[in-house]
Amino acid sequence: MNPGSFVTRRYRLDLLGVVVLAIAIVIAGMMIAKSYHLTMLIYTGISAIAALGMFILFGYAGQISIGQAAFFGVGAYTSAFVSMHTSLPPVVAIIASVLAAAAFGWCVSRPLLRLSTNYLAMGTLAFGVICFVLFAQLRWLTGGIDPGIVSMPPFQIAGVDLSATRSMYWVVGTLLCLTTLLIINLIHSRIGRALRALKGSEVATAGLGVDVVRYKVAAFTLAAALAGLAGALFAFFQSAFNASVFNVGMSIELLVMIVVGSVSSPWGALFGALFVTFLPSYLEDFEQYKLLIYGVILTVVVIFMPDGFGKAIIDLVRSRLQRAGAS
Repeated sequence: MNPGSFVTRRYRLDLLGVVVLAIAIVIAGMMIAKSYHLTMLIYTGISAIAALGMFILFGYAGQISIGQAAFFGVGAYTSAFVSMHTSLPPVVAIIASVLAAAAFGWCVSRPLLRLSTNYLAMGTLAFGVICFVLFAQLRWLTGGIDPGIVSMPPFQIAGVDLSATRSMYWVVGTLLCLTTLLIINLIHSRIGRALRALKGSEVATAGLGVDVVRYKVAAFTLAAALAGLAGALFAFFQSAFNASVFNVGMSIELLVMIVVGSVSSPWGALFGALFVTFLPSYLEDFEQYKLLIYGVILTVVVIFMPDGFGKAIIDLVRSRLQRAGAS
């Protein structure tokens, strides 16, 4: 098979996947009546947007980060500050959140990306802890742990109030589809191929004339921007929140979403977000054992399913279908 035709086929399948995702979002939005289920899907969509950025950074560029909650928090607090202290519309607040998180990510990526492997993980972990402490202590800006941010203005577009649960579902669903489309186009572009080569070997990629530092910084910045977008959506939907939300546990959850879903496909981010969002609702006393459960999941998936739990399920179903067809 011609490699070019294979890439084109995968690209078309991914575009078809976006269409299927949009149809699924519309059907779910029309059929689900309970506010609780819609709320869970909104949190899933918000997490999936941040996880898609993590997919580019970790799954494609091979740069691990345990500090994404910091950029999530930057997005949330930026949207809160702009909407509560200026007369600018909420859409501008969300754009400002994305730009602020991206700028922050670009600034910190320069020193952090001098590290690699386990040292990069520890560096981003330390960065995330520092930001969490700042969020908790800068009470004049963030409200700290108590009371935090309270009574965010309603999310409006052109004067139309979209802060209701069902309205926010459509907003988050639309942005999730657009983000997925962006990521799919990125991974099938020259930039995506360069990032994939970067994950394989930085030395070999540099030998091919690729600016390794530039691409690593770009991947880190994009992941920060998407985390900022997710944080802004979270802030408007939640309306009231405090610094305790943006702790290390959130960063680990985003990493779990990618590892559980798939490190090689953007659709794994959606599966992982769905898995991590709904899992606690089916387990009693989950919060007490959350880190232990996530640790076990990460260990099992990394050892036995290196491409992700979701990818393993798809491969299993595919192999069973092939065997059934052969017989």
